[in-house]
Amino acid sequence: MKPSALIVALAIGLAGYAAAGIPNPATAVALVVLLAIAGAAILHQVEARRIRRLADTINRQLGNNEPGSVEFRGGPAWRQLAVAVNSLTAAYRRRGAKLERERPWRRELVDSLVQPALLFSADSRMLSANDAARALLGIPIDAEGLTVVQAVGSAALADGVREARSSARPVTLDVEHGDRDLRAVASRVGDEMLLIIADRTRELRVEEVRRNFVVNASHELKTPVTSIQTLAEALQVTLANDPERAGTLANRLSSEAERLARLVRDLLDLRRLEERGPLERAPVDLAELARRTVADQISRAETREVELTVDAPERAMVAGVPGDLEVIVKNLVGNAVQYNRPGGSVDVTIEPRDGQQVIRVRDTGIGIPQQDLVRIFERFYRVDTARSRATGGTGLGLSIVRHAVERHGGSINVESLLGEGTTFTVSLPIEPPH
Repeated sequence: MKPSALIVALAIGLAGYAAAGIPNPATAVALVVLLAIAGAAILHQVEARRIRRLADTINRQLGNNEPGSVEFRGGPAWRQLAVAVNSLTAAYRRRGAKLERERPWRRELVDSLVQPALLFSADSRMLSANDAARALLGIPIDAEGLTVVQAVGSAALADGVREARSSARPVTLDVEHGDRDLRAVASRVGDEMLLIIADRTRELRVEEVRRNFVVNASHELKTPVTSIQTLAEALQVTLANDPERAGTLANRLSSEAERLARLVRDLLDLRRLEERGPLERAPVDLAELARRTVADQISRAETREVELTVDAPERAMVAGVPGDLEVIVKNLVGNAVQYNRPGGSVDVTIEPRDGQQVIRVRDTGIGIPQQDLVRIFERFYRVDTARSRATGGTGLGLSIVRHAVERHGGSINVESLLGEGTTFTVSLPIEPPH
């Protein structure tokens, strides 16, 4: 019992005792105490009922979609409590309305992003995923309410989402997802989590190819440059001491210089073919180009005892870049002669098929091992390193051919059996692809 309530009760009891003239003071005191206890109990029950009504009212307000105002009977303290509860209810109602207005906007934002993006609720359930994210992560179109791990298929990404939620700061992480390299940024948007993913697989592979290209190009350039320097020094000494050998050294020096020039030329061709943009096409007769290329190779083929034949119509026109198409035919025919055997043959055929001109170069040479077929179009890749270097090959020819074919919207295929020969088939569209 509060002291104030007890004092009031005693005062009331003593006043009653004096008015009634009760002769026994002990009886009066006992009566006063009983009255005070009864009054306190009544006051406690009244306050308890008010508190229960308050709790019931607040619970009803929380359950209502559109809660109203509450009123409490009692003194100023209860009225102040009612004002505070109504203010708190109104604040939560405004915040809830704001979140409801923002949720559709957030989902529309996720759907409009070009990069893969996912939105997760406060309880880490997937609310939305755009088409790019579903395609990248293999999420079915009808899948909703997935957990973070179920949606992204990566524990590392799920940990990143949890870290961003707990720290309230964006978290960036790089992960491997299957055969892809992903970079993800998880950040809080209100009470939800936004996950934006970038597929860096191609970017990283291009970087790796560029690094390898620089290393390989430096190595390839170093070989003829070193040879030229050595031969030049030897030539200076020989001219003074043994003039008769000077001619041999000069020939070797010329050969290495030509090798260096060929390598630089191939590097420039490859760089040019890798550039994107429209082609300056012109009508090109592939049949005439093939016959001219074979005629240029006859002397070399006779030296290697290789027979050259051409089977092409009178004309085989395509729209393309003359220099690029010449590079394709020269490289394929030159390789077929170079890697053939004495008594072998090279057959070049051209025929139209389904709106394309199909060039086929078949040889009876040494062939290519099956494990090397998938790599022969890589820069500086050589099936037989020693033989290729001995013949002056740069290791760029087939890579140049592939880029030139693809730049014209065509395709190239290779079939080979080790020891029996190789066939390259190039298909080029007769009309420029749209």
